[in-house]
Amino acid sequence: MSLRCFALACLLLVGCRHARSRGPVSPELAALEDLEDRRVLSDGQLERWARGAPSPALRARAVLALARVQDEASVGPIVAALGDAEPEVRLEAAFGAGVLGLAWQPLSGDAVGRLTQAVLEAEAGEGDASTRQALLKSLGQLATPGAVERLIERLKDPATRAGAALALGLSAKHEVRLPARAIWALASLLKPELDEATRYGAAYGLAQSQDVAAAAGLTAGLQDGSAPTRALCARGLGDVGSELSTAPLDKLLDDADWRVAVEATRALSKLSQKCNEGPCAPLAALRRLNARVDRLLGGEIARGAQPLLAFAQQPLTLQARPLLVSLRARLDAQAVTAMAPAVRGDVANVDCRLAAAIDRLDGSLQEVLRCGGGLKSEAFRLWLGLSELATSPAADPGARAGELVAYLQYPDSRVQLAALEALGATQAASAVEPIRPLLESADPVLAGAAAMALAKLKDRASIDALQALARRAREAVDIAPAVAQALEQLDAQQAVPELTTWLSSPQATVRYSAAASLSKLTGSKVVAPLVERPATGAVARAPLGDEQRLLVRTAKGEVQVSLFTLDAPGNARNLVALARRGYFRNLTFHRVVGDFVVQGADPRGDGEGGPGYTVRCELNRHPYLRGTVGLALGGKDTAGSQFFITHTATPHLDGRYTVVGEVTAGLEVVDQLLEGDAIIDVIAQP
Repeated sequence: MSLRCFALACLLLVGCRHARSRGPVSPELAALEDLEDRRVLSDGQLERWARGAPSPALRARAVLALARVQDEASVGPIVAALGDAEPEVRLEAAFGAGVLGLAWQPLSGDAVGRLTQAVLEAEAGEGDASTRQALLKSLGQLATPGAVERLIERLKDPATRAGAALALGLSAKHEVRLPARAIWALASLLKPELDEATRYGAAYGLAQSQDVAAAAGLTAGLQDGSAPTRALCARGLGDVGSELSTAPLDKLLDDADWRVAVEATRALSKLSQKCNEGPCAPLAALRRLNARVDRLLGGEIARGAQPLLAFAQQPLTLQARPLLVSLRARLDAQAVTAMAPAVRGDVANVDCRLAAAIDRLDGSLQEVLRCGGGLKSEAFRLWLGLSELATSPAADPGARAGELVAYLQYPDSRVQLAALEALGATQAASAVEPIRPLLESADPVLAGAAAMALAKLKDRASIDALQALARRAREAVDIAPAVAQALEQLDAQQAVPELTTWLSSPQATVRYSAAASLSKLTGSKVVAPLVERPATGAVARAPLGDEQRLLVRTAKGEVQVSLFTLDAPGNARNLVALARRGYFRNLTFHRVVGDFVVQGADPRGDGEGGPGYTVRCELNRHPYLRGTVGLALGGKDTAGSQFFITHTATPHLDGRYTVVGEVTAGLEVVDQLLEGDAIIDVIAQP
């Protein structure tokens, strides 16, 4: 194991990435994979293997399968496996306990308490270092009071402090309020003489705490020698800092690592929202974003565009309008055609983002209609502008509704969906009649968005039509959550029988959506049962080679991806099959969030599309580091064609989203990708 790999393993509490050969598949393993794929617990075979298979490898694999099913019936065998004689089984059980803590349908309080107690007992006596680190992480994911107390205690031990600090951040991410002594202890671990993993973990814990007491520690961490740690501290100060945080954050606007500059920009933007009338120090500091414009015009896409986009995407106040205008003037998008071809589209992209931010402040579509120097499509510009109007408090709701209704018939789904979201936010009664017919749209995603808009408009007269849509959505993972939530928000008691039928759907997301809404409608906790699924038919089960790769071709360069064919075989097979039939050709990256992810491969282009089938989740112990490739989900077991690549470590995704591979070459290309950039093709290799 390399020193870098070891450091990352310590940092994120999991085994390091490494290639593993699958070898011949035994009959038992083939049967196990089939049971897992079909989500079968009823015959008890997975539990028998987990508890008593003679092979430790088979026991460990059965434990992983039980965790992936995410049913409360898995708690018992996973608790038992925490005491297995073999470290590899205990390691998988430790991972599985955390997966259950993050289950898409939350476990009962009793089940979480039982898991927590078992993990606490196992951690206290665990001699294997990797397993102990995984147990600490699962405590953070379980996020119970007892787990938090143990993690605070482990901050004192040099062998466990890095893992415990990061795990406390995971608990805080679950909205657990960390006690004052935890904040103090985490701040004390940001000393420069301590190892990088400890400092990163401490920064993560403080940044997630959202406690004003963390501000001093986060401020000190802004000078850390590690860019990821500086970025985390800047991010945290955006939530808990004050005007006094301006000066130290100001220095990071010129940081050599663009991800740090992005987080400093976001933090100062958030702090500017606290300004009253008069001088605003955070906004004054942000004037130095003009230097990022110069970088962008000089062809530095990541270092130039990403901080500017981070600023434009924040919910700014009217005081920020002059700066938005001045940045656009410096871009001079009307002269884009005279620039180098490689820069034109990115300059136009940033210009339209800044224009949309101005329109949000003004409460009307004006600037986006003429942004981008003619290089961005009308649909792209309208989508940006309408998305911003959905959160704009500026314009008269009634007047805005009249303008927005016209876009419900626009021939681009992105524009239609953004218009529906904006109309729902207006609370204007005049919007109801134009929206109702969309409940019968042949496009189920559009119908689902219409349901949510009508629910926000409190249109109880649409309940009958919503129930008809609910019958369509019974097996539709793409719209079931929206329809169930709309019926819940309208207190549609008459929909209880229909939603009850959803509890027998083979689609977990449909069942979970029904259970959540039924719990609110009936006033009693409803738990969706486990329903066995038919065997996968969409993707052939032929094995892939250990060296299977994907080459993602873009106009900005190529990205080489190595697939984890052993740890996520079904999802890897799916991506390879789609690539071989040319599915990804000329799709786009529709979502880019700086210092987080680049996401693409949606045939609709609006984030709601896929190949027409779903692939089961294959959660595994690979962590989300910089350059990790994961599968986008709309709920449990809903992977399709959309994949994302991380800009930085994102521990809160671990155990929640399938890791299918990693970037082995071309990370500099990933950093330059912006919303709307094309995927020329994805080629399966070999």
